Amino acid sequence: MKALLKKLGFSRPDPIAVAWYATAVKAARQVEYFTDLGVPDTVDGRFDMISLTAALINRRIGLVDSQHAARIQELAQELFDVMFADMDINLRELGVSDEGMKHRIKPMASAHLGRVKAYTDALSAASAEARLVEFTDVVKRNIYRAVEDDSGAQTLAARMIALSEELDRASDDDILNARFAFSTQAGEGQ
Repeated sequence: MKALLKKLGFSRPDPIAVAWYATAVKAARQVEYFTDLGVPDTVDGRFDMISLTAALINRRIGLVDSQHAARIQELAQELFDVMFADMDINLRELGVSDEGMKHRIKPMASAHLGRVKAYTDALSAASAEARLVEFTDVVKRNIYRAVEDDSGAQTLAARMIALSEELDRASDDDILNARFAFSTQAGEGQ
């Protein structure tokens, strides 16, 4: 029933998913990523960073105790829906037409889902050194794919791993209720 109401426009987005998306955007929009670490300050570069931070959150949602399986699945889907509703709005504000939206949103969604898997796989490496190597490789392929200078990739990867570790330390209850904020120190000095 909820899905039908949502399709008909009678359902509001899950406030927990909205809060998580706001957390992802705030984490992704740190100025130093674009100025000091060479992340492209473009529509694609900003999307890539939001996709990365949302992937970290999505991974942690998936680690919640399986007794909450239905809520985990629902929250992960809601986070995806909120993210792409916002992407739709932002692209329209940039002047993308209805026809153009068909050719932008679907590839973006597909890219995001692939990146969620790639980032999650990299974070599951056995050692801290392997995690950094694998995550750096994934960041180079996804964040720095359109630029020649990827010298900030390892620092960005280390910062994202630190953010992921912060998420891992949060309780399942805090994750399910979006009672979480990244510390301002996460990743500093690395």
